[in-house]
This record gives sequence, structure tokens and C-alpha cells, in this order.
Amino acid sequence: MPRALTLRLDEADRAALEKQADQLQIRPGTLARILVHAGLTADVLNAGSEDARTALDRLVRRSQQRTPADAVRLVADARVALEPHR
Repeated sequence: MPRALTLRLDEADRAALEKQADQLQIRPGTLARILVHAGLTADVLNAGSEDARTALDRLVRRSQQRTPADAVRLVADARVALEPHR
């Protein structure tokens, strides 16, 4: 089971993370995990931040292919589907 890790960010970094996550339509914690994973799997001495940039670019392309979802409509449809038939 994965273990939680607390990461403290200053206000500017937190705002930037939230802005990028919002643009990608993912949670800030998910984006942070992606960035950490990309950094840990990269050859830090040689690659710099290119792997993280490549991962973000790939994520941006994927998020742009998704159609926007209406959360209220999804919940309403789910409620109708779960109601017992009368």
C-alpha cells in the first residue's frame, strides 16, 4: 500500500501547481505525484527536467482530447439510473 508524504510549498508554488493542474483537469496532488515520479525516474545528472517536461506535454495532449464533462448532469443521470423503477 502506498504511503502518504506531506510536501510543503510556498504560496507561489502552490498557486502555480493548482493553476497547471486546473489546466490539465487533474487534481494538484495528482500533478505533484506525476512530477515527482518523472523526476525520480530521470537520470538527474544528465537529463535535467526534460523528462518532466515531456511527461507534462503528453498529459496536456491527453487532457485536450477529452470532452468537457458537466458534473451536475453526470450526477443527475446517475441518480436517475440508481432510482428503483416505479
